[in-house]
Amino acid sequence: MLSPKAGLERREMVKKSLCLLLVFFLRHTVALGWEGIAVHGTPKYKNGFTHLDYTDPKAPKGGSLVLGFTGSFDTLNPYSTKGISPLLLSNLVFQNLGQSTLDETFSQYPELAESFTLADDKMSMMIKLKKQAKFSDGKPVTAEDVKFSFDLFRSDHVNAFYKSYWADIKALEVVDSHTVKMIFARENTELPAIATQITILPKHIYSKGDFSKDYSDTALGSGPYVIKEFDRGSSVVYQRNQKFWGESDPFYQGRFNFDRVVVKYYKDPTTLVEAFKKGEFDLYICYSSKIWAKDLEGKKFDQLNWIKKELWQHENNQGSQGFYFNLRKPFFKDIAVRKAIALAFDFKWTNKALFYGQYKQNNSFFENSPLKATGLPEGKELEVLKELAKQHPDTMPDEVFSLGMGSLGQGLSIKKRLKLAIKLLSKAGYQLKNGVMEKDGKKLEFRFLLSSQMMARVVEPFLKNLKRIGIVGRMDVEESSVYQRRLQNREFDMIVLSIGQSQSPGNEQIDYWHSSEANRKYSRNHYGLENKVIDALINKIIYAKNEQELRLFTHALDRVLYHLHITVHNWHSTSHRIAVWNKFSHPEKFPRYYNPFTYIEYMWTDFPKLKGLEAARKAGKPLEIKK
Repeated sequence: MLSPKAGLERREMVKKSLCLLLVFFLRHTVALGWEGIAVHGTPKYKNGFTHLDYTDPKAPKGGSLVLGFTGSFDTLNPYSTKGISPLLLSNLVFQNLGQSTLDETFSQYPELAESFTLADDKMSMMIKLKKQAKFSDGKPVTAEDVKFSFDLFRSDHVNAFYKSYWADIKALEVVDSHTVKMIFARENTELPAIATQITILPKHIYSKGDFSKDYSDTALGSGPYVIKEFDRGSSVVYQRNQKFWGESDPFYQGRFNFDRVVVKYYKDPTTLVEAFKKGEFDLYICYSSKIWAKDLEGKKFDQLNWIKKELWQHENNQGSQGFYFNLRKPFFKDIAVRKAIALAFDFKWTNKALFYGQYKQNNSFFENSPLKATGLPEGKELEVLKELAKQHPDTMPDEVFSLGMGSLGQGLSIKKRLKLAIKLLSKAGYQLKNGVMEKDGKKLEFRFLLSSQMMARVVEPFLKNLKRIGIVGRMDVEESSVYQRRLQNREFDMIVLSIGQSQSPGNEQIDYWHSSEANRKYSRNHYGLENKVIDALINKIIYAKNEQELRLFTHALDRVLYHLHITVHNWHSTSHRIAVWNKFSHPEKFPRYYNPFTYIEYMWTDFPKLKGLEAARKAGKPLEIKK
């Protein structure tokens, strides 16, 4: 189950993110109370713990962290249906009823809540709020704020994702000033956990106008930071809230250490990396293998030691990144066309020539995870798939039972792949006329929508291969606001998408793959997938009774998605590439599941390093590194 906040910001971070989204992570055996709600068994952290295992409680407070990012933003409302909000806004300024950790597959612990109490029949849950919790304007967080926020996130004033994500919460009742009761529509084993992910907004602020229109300059929450200033589209400054209510909470020890966090926006990746090397911002998260290999080098890195490059290892479920088809387009409704296009992508050459061998190829929608399907289906998974094939014979791909994962062109040279692609197109009724494949008088041509010139260097050779088999592909590289509008209005033929996944999939799968979301404007089913087998598997995942069932149904979902060929699979990495000016430190132990934009919460200004770096830069001399 993917946290709503993390899910919506992932598209801004990675194109994820990242990620992405940012990933947050219940299944049948639940433990409730102060310790929170666990996916499997019991939560890791018990009452009385002093700090999270991957933090340093002795980390000093103070200093600033300046980040750079490409793109822009036009609103301070991260939950509205309109606009793009600045990076980190949700995580630094706003809070939920519950919070997750980065070293468990999915546990939710009280954040604004003090405790969660699930009824014996699991059809309702009492939530008691922390009486010390306050918004940044000093007003207490009350049950009326929770009720207001719940009603808001079920309305049409916010992104449609929220309504489907919390569809099984029937109602929320105010019991007293600091207690609410959630009533569930039916037993849903993940619901108690995801119910705690509701962001709580102050009713006295956000109830005074049209939420979707009137708060583009307002961001008031209960989190550890407030917005000190912003220049729309260019920069935003987050200032530590000196009166933050949770300063002594064990979850915040060694966390949120900077007095200021600044995000600066740049027009393109080239400008971004050059600004970083000049020292305009402190930490660069590199998504380009070329930039990592070729541009992040020179005296400041190799001789002066002013900037260091680090690989931050992780165990994240990498989800899926790929060139996704708009399945609403007539020519992409034919699976043979989709397979032929996928065969023209030469990952082996791309990885060697463009990526400097830094990536692994994707063959799953749950990469780098035990949830990834492999080989052919067997045992109970095979039984489930056979039963679904009987129920929905027209929407179950035959290859699910005959071909393994990653079977499309695997191990073939590009020459053989293209030959196979032409064979598929011919069998589907296409003929080569004047160098272009045609069927019923219509040429096989499409436009690739991109949000970054950086991806163009990957797409260009792909389009050249397509031309060799008679498919005409062109690129539209749009700036972020135009790209976002076209994406929301489905004005594209093919796009690059990164779809983040948690370690414990659940309700968010509806927004990704379910038929009900295919034509919903703001859903994340951008590609228009409609398939009854997929719908049935999503339902099984949501209501899985234990970890074994969850894994079985997710394997089946992964397998069917793969053999529908709705995307040309891309690549993934098991580490984050970070370049940083040498004035910060972070805990020695990394958590298992995180992205760089969550991990910066645990970094700090290393003041002796800072002093040494300033002196070295002033003198133009190397920074001495103490071992």
